[in-house]
Amino acid sequence: MTSLRTELLDLMPNRPAPEPSELTDAPARRVIRHVIGLMLLACCFPLIGTVLTSGHLYGLPSSLSARARYPVICTEFAVAAIVFWWLCWLVFARTPLSRVTPRQRLLQRGAAVLAGAAGMFASAPFPIALAQVAGHAVSGCVLAWLALEVCRSHRVSLRTALPRTAVERLRDWQVTIMVFGVCVVSGALSFLLLQLIRWTGAGVPVMKGSQMATVGENDVGTLAFGVVSTVALEDVVIVAATTALLTAIRRPAWQIYTLVCIPEVLLHAYLGLPAIGMLVFAAGRVWLYRQYGRLLPFTAAHFTLDFGGGGLMLMQRFPFWYRPALVYLFGVLVFLIGNRLGKAAKAARADEQPPPVTPDADTPQSDEHPDRVSIR
Repeated sequence: MTSLRTELLDLMPNRPAPEPSELTDAPARRVIRHVIGLMLLACCFPLIGTVLTSGHLYGLPSSLSARARYPVICTEFAVAAIVFWWLCWLVFARTPLSRVTPRQRLLQRGAAVLAGAAGMFASAPFPIALAQVAGHAVSGCVLAWLALEVCRSHRVSLRTALPRTAVERLRDWQVTIMVFGVCVVSGALSFLLLQLIRWTGAGVPVMKGSQMATVGENDVGTLAFGVVSTVALEDVVIVAATTALLTAIRRPAWQIYTLVCIPEVLLHAYLGLPAIGMLVFAAGRVWLYRQYGRLLPFTAAHFTLDFGGGGLMLMQRFPFWYRPALVYLFGVLVFLIGNRLGKAAKAARADEQPPPVTPDADTPQSDEHPDRVSIR
């Protein structure tokens, strides 16, 4: 009798899904160790670069001496070696012949080995600035792959699949617009605070010159590689992987926000006091990822803002009116894309939901618009 009632309850519609079972302490501690390891690997070398670029704020040299460069080079190589072995270990562990075909096993394991080796090679000190930034981009992409593999090993998905339907494309587009808005607001806040400190002449150390010159991105090539590295480290590792893993083990929200916001502020410490604007940048993206859990809109929005904003800064040789004109054209393009995706989503929903039939066999034609597509 009890089993029959249980089966009937399972068949009832609109029954809420059961709560997922609590993880034991051992897997939770393992997840925390992996999150801390990913954060240290992601922030180790960028923080060294941030210390060097922000040294001018306090009268320190902006370049290392020949003796001090060797520990930094060894540290970067050690980080790349750890990423290599960790990535290979995870990929090899999930590709036994009982799960994949021999061809898939060869391709996936070979790709992991080649990617890890490329990351180790990219850690070498190149004499050309473009080669150095390209090496950082390669290392960032390899570390992003490692973050994906760590999440997969804990059965946590970052939801990196491309949208397949019109409704999903509209949802991802709306998430992208929201992430882009958070990035714009935080960047504007930092910029206004920087200009206010410069204008008031307060004795607070702030960045001198432009942001592009401070971080060493002086042309389109270094800008593109630098943005790829930034997106891979900040969006995939620091925000998405950290938020998803800690949410999976039900850590309090304040711990997730703290663990993400502190590295983001430190990575932008070369701005000086205006780096506190990055709190909005980090906290806003964490909140959005906790709400929607889509990785591709985050990477697309962040890449577009950094590359587009950096490109506008590089256009100083052209007349000033070029920049507002390009911003206006970008806004028009965003509006047109959103309008087209919205119409496609409405048409898809209309096709999926057949209209009701009245008793006299007439199909009423409603003038009302369909419900707004939700991205939750």
